[in-house]
Amino acid sequence: MKRKKIPRKAVERLMTHCEFLSKQSEQTAAEIFQEYLELMKKYADYFFRDPWPEKYDFKAATTFADADLEFLTDGKEGEYAERFKTLSLKKNINLATGFVELIGPFWTWQAFHNEFIRPTYAPVQAVFDTLSDADHDPESVLATLKAQFEIELIHDSLVDLAEHRYLEKSVDRLLAGLLELLHTEEGLQPCHEYQCKLQRKSLHNKSDSDKNF
Repeated sequence: MKRKKIPRKAVERLMTHCEFLSKQSEQTAAEIFQEYLELMKKYADYFFRDPWPEKYDFKAATTFADADLEFLTDGKEGEYAERFKTLSLKKNINLATGFVELIGPFWTWQAFHNEFIRPTYAPVQAVFDTLSDADHDPESVLATLKAQFEIELIHDSLVDLAEHRYLEKSVDRLLAGLLELLHTEEGLQPCHEYQCKLQRKSLHNKSDSDKNF
């Protein structure tokens, strides 16, 4: 039986990718690389199912076939994140360059996010839009949203809104207030989303300036 392995060129470039990720996390590059190897082994039937493409194909790396979607959804509870890492690795390995580090996995994630995740935010954002047109405070808006949606979905929908749409100052401040309440009053864990941290920071900065004034 032929040994299942990644192209030799992919190893060095994958290590470069791991070194970059290690600067953004508490893991070392070696630990991240070892995690990837374990994922390749754990999900070998999917990861090594197809021959490696001769060269990188952007369309293939950002398009999701039925087999990809089945792989993501067939796992046990808690496996989704590692299955997506495995999918992202697989789609960015090729024989010519080895691995499209840094930008390749981001393109894969962005394409999946835009096609399958962002549409789920639309209902929350539609309700928020109807409330932000009037003189509502964050507490009342959150109460209305909570009556219809889970707080995790509310949070992610508001972060997406801040990232992709220009907001008037009053609406922007309302959104920041909602994110603050979700973390301080609703018990959401500390958030690593840059836009969420930026929104909440702007809210605190405004409060500090009001006190100084």
